[in-house]
Amino acid sequence: MKKFKTFYNIYSLERRFVAILLIILTLFTALAIRVFYLQIISNKHLQMLAAEEWLRDLPLSSRRGEILDSNGVSLATTITTYDVYVRARNVTEPASLAQAISNKLNIDYETAYSKVTNKSFSEILIKMQVEEATAKSLTEYKGVYLSQNVARVYPYSSLLTQVLGYCTIDNIGQAGLEAYYDKYLKGVDGKSLTQTNAQGKEIENSLSYYIPSVPGADIVTTIDVQMQTILESELQTAYIENKALGVSGIIIDAKSGAIKAMSCLPSFDLNNVPRDDISTLQQMTKNSTVVDVYEPGSTFKLVTLAAALNEGLTNVDEHFFCSGRCTVDGETIKCWKSTGHGSITLAEAFEKSCNCVFVNLALRLGIENYYDYLSLFGLGEKTGVDIASESSGIIMPKEQVKIVDLARIGFGHAIAVTELQLVNVYAKICSGKDLTPYLVEDISSEGNTLYKHTTASTDIDLKQSTIETVNALLANNINSEGNMTFIPGYDIGGKTGTAQKYDENGAIASGKYISSFIGTYPASDPEYILIVCVNEPSAGAYYGGVVAKPVGQKIFSRIFEMKAIEPNDETQLTNKPSIEMPNLVGMMLADASAKLKQLGLDAIIENEGEYVLSQLPVSGTLLYLGEIAYLITN
Repeated sequence: MKKFKTFYNIYSLERRFVAILLIILTLFTALAIRVFYLQIISNKHLQMLAAEEWLRDLPLSSRRGEILDSNGVSLATTITTYDVYVRARNVTEPASLAQAISNKLNIDYETAYSKVTNKSFSEILIKMQVEEATAKSLTEYKGVYLSQNVARVYPYSSLLTQVLGYCTIDNIGQAGLEAYYDKYLKGVDGKSLTQTNAQGKEIENSLSYYIPSVPGADIVTTIDVQMQTILESELQTAYIENKALGVSGIIIDAKSGAIKAMSCLPSFDLNNVPRDDISTLQQMTKNSTVVDVYEPGSTFKLVTLAAALNEGLTNVDEHFFCSGRCTVDGETIKCWKSTGHGSITLAEAFEKSCNCVFVNLALRLGIENYYDYLSLFGLGEKTGVDIASESSGIIMPKEQVKIVDLARIGFGHAIAVTELQLVNVYAKICSGKDLTPYLVEDISSEGNTLYKHTTASTDIDLKQSTIETVNALLANNINSEGNMTFIPGYDIGGKTGTAQKYDENGAIASGKYISSFIGTYPASDPEYILIVCVNEPSAGAYYGGVVAKPVGQKIFSRIFEMKAIEPNDETQLTNKPSIEMPNLVGMMLADASAKLKQLGLDAIIENEGEYVLSQLPVSGTLLYLGEIAYLITN
């Protein structure tokens, strides 16, 4: 028994020794693992934490990439500015410094003083984006530190407001190309680091560290700043003269889809963004040419024309009869000319924009066939342009379309499009190519190309004869006598539209219209296509032929002059307007109409009164034989 107890005691001691040894080994192993983790795995992280304790950093903003036009002209650039910081622990003259900040940075003295004496923070931002001379003048005071920053500058002020967009004060893109391509433009910020003691006070004669910023990439756009300037100048005039709610326009390269100019008015100076008025800012920042949809009216007749010609359902010499109205499924559809156009050919129907003829063509095509062409031309879907918030337009689902709906779509009602969609449809029909409109040609950084646009256009299913006929009919609209936007000697095509607007409840808005014009140059094989829309003109006239077409004429004329484009037919230069518009205001309508007919002018009558209240154009205007005058009655 005694031996057994001795053995048991020895065994217990051995077990305890082994247990203690295992515990010691476990502790050493854990310690070794912890040391390995701290020194090897977490080395960089711990160094960073230590640096944060002993280093104070200030940001160095990267240079935001430039936005250039197609010729290398700067549309958006950056200038060097400075952010002013104060480290209260290093300030030796708080009162003097606060006074200097108040005087030079236009900050209340009490606010400035509270910041320069607030030692609860290692550093406090006083003001961002201070010009260099002012910022550096403050560094004579101890405790003032500068961080290099950049400010966005737009050399052309309000030009391209909705296209370019703008940035926040810390250079983050908020709208337009600035937002869409922000990841390329913004670059990578750097840092300036200073050694401090445990209290956060800078150590005298200590080392400073500098991590340079990486500049953003530069963007070359498709915009031609000269064409853009012309477009915006004429739109501004139209906006004022027509007392419009808004005006807009696009010039697109019909060969590639490149957008050469794009504008919406009213707008604002990009160097003075109205940040305090959010509602106004949002409204004026919206690019209505790609966001807003509208019922196009007669400009849409080109779609019906091209489809019917392509299917062989008509030809330019076919005769139709317009009585001023037609009946479809028991519903009456009126032509814009209440007295009708009588017997006219297809070519004349397109020139005179007869609704009844295009109702006829749409019905010949049928719902299934017509919708195939809507799809072919990209209607009802986004164009794919590199602009945010693009709308796809509004098209009734095919299975819900009635015959009377099809009839209305045929002349541009019961369907809604964006301006960019419609001008792109014209580009497709006039060229026979499937194009995607775009704004950016290439993006590069320090000589390295990051992106380059490639135009991958393919033919669409249109016969060459259809393309040629459509272009010829567009030219006939503009280049024949009797047209208010005729430019002698130049091969231009075009179509006008006058569309009613609708209230939020879907009812027609009384007296509210969108007047539009689409022009092509050269008409025989378009290189440029222009669209102009005047939203709610309220100066008296609202027809596209009176309101929007003259704007298109002025834009084309100035582009020809700017680019030194010579007339292609000098024989037309001698053909000038020679009929002087008489003063018909106050005359009985019957007498006024007879007078115009005697002079060889046509008339469009607004309202059904007996006397002429106003007229367009005004008296004294020189007109071509056969040109149209508008008479507004009581």
